[in-house]
Amino acid sequence: MKRNHLVEDDIFKLVVESSPNGILITDKIGKILLVNKHLEKLFGYKYSELINKPVELLIPSKFKKNHKKYRDAFNNKPENRPMGADRNLFALHKSGTEFPVEIGLSHINTEIGFYILATVIDITERVKTDLALRESERTLQAIIDNTTDAILVYDKEGLITSFNKQADRVFNFKKGFINKVTDIIPPEYEFAFSTKLDEAIKGNQLHDFEMEKILPDGSRLSVSIGLVYVEIENGMYIETIRDITERVNLRNKIIDFEKAQIVSKMSEGIAHHMGTPLASMLLRIQMMKEDISELENSSDYIEKLNSVENQIFYGQKVMQRMLKFASKPTSEVSPVNIKSLLSEISEILKPICLKTQTAIFIKVKDNINVMGDSDMLELVFSDISMNAIDAMPGGGKLTINVSKDKSGNCKILFKDTGMGIPKQILPMVFEPFYSTKPAGKGTGLGLSVAKRIIQDHEGKIQIKSIEGKGTEVKISLPTQGEDK
Repeated sequence: MKRNHLVEDDIFKLVVESSPNGILITDKIGKILLVNKHLEKLFGYKYSELINKPVELLIPSKFKKNHKKYRDAFNNKPENRPMGADRNLFALHKSGTEFPVEIGLSHINTEIGFYILATVIDITERVKTDLALRESERTLQAIIDNTTDAILVYDKEGLITSFNKQADRVFNFKKGFINKVTDIIPPEYEFAFSTKLDEAIKGNQLHDFEMEKILPDGSRLSVSIGLVYVEIENGMYIETIRDITERVNLRNKIIDFEKAQIVSKMSEGIAHHMGTPLASMLLRIQMMKEDISELENSSDYIEKLNSVENQIFYGQKVMQRMLKFASKPTSEVSPVNIKSLLSEISEILKPICLKTQTAIFIKVKDNINVMGDSDMLELVFSDISMNAIDAMPGGGKLTINVSKDKSGNCKILFKDTGMGIPKQILPMVFEPFYSTKPAGKGTGLGLSVAKRIIQDHEGKIQIKSIEGKGTEVKISLPTQGEDK
């Protein structure tokens, strides 16, 4: 059966009325020719209030100005298109309120004319949901960005895809120097960290794993990390990084205090137990000197006995210092001339140097005094010198340079040509009871004691060493002023 007019077709009307969306049909100039019941309900109008009215009746004032331009463009190039998906569109209710919509446009060519079919969907709830979601995302992002923990997100290859503000403050990711998580992991932690990544993939979450991270300036930061793996896209790791510098420092202080207590007790015990044998040896040496003094050609023997006697005196002096160190009394501070102190130590060590074919050279650029306890400083300098001699069993050279640094402090540099210290154990040489010497050759107390004494003098001690080339020990002490 031939239809006389499209809008009068009963079947078409049935389809239009059954649509869950609002539908209206207009002519080329925007006159409304047909609306369905859903559109009436959507806009609050009756059918009779819309038919033959301009479509602008349903458009808010702020959009009416450009609507004719858009309609003419559609008429000139008609094509089916959605509207509102990529920009905010609003419709006008009879009550005067506006509501967000999504509109689809289609063109209909018939024998009697050109028509425009528009489908209108009220997206108020969708917009509310989107706004709530965006607000939730903004809230979550604000929380993430304002947390004190750094947060990283990276893929299975370690490529960092996201980070929070704290992470950028710590690692400067935005500058682009760091792209992969492995860029901030020290070499000695690489294997352990790789193991943790594998465990995370298996579903084992990581909590409070202590390690270090490399900062952009090359320094290291003590951190505690948490790690989870999530199955999104191709899989992502989420890592939280917490600065635990204060925790580590406090723990180290407690450990150092406990070690110092042990060192003090041991020093006290050694000093007391060695005091009696040394006194007995000294008495017998003095008796021997008296016994052989009347013999002919006794001068050579007496000279050797004098050397032994001096060494015993030195041993007693060391024991007295150890007792002093263990009891931790108020330091007997007075001006100490560094050149004189080193010369005295060099004289005491002469017999050992002759035996080991070791030469000691003292170079003093400035005649410097420091305020300190001469006994304690002598204990430090002599112990460092003995360490150097022990490191040169086949002979060598110990050079002691004394000068002032740029800050005016006294700088004492001990440099030997010995065996050096392996790189992997160098960080442990200041630990109590740690020794690089063979069993029975040392207590491991020397450098830990030296460090404490130098720190008590408000100074610093550092050590550098290259295995096979030698060791340098640098001590810095506040000066008392030049000796007049």
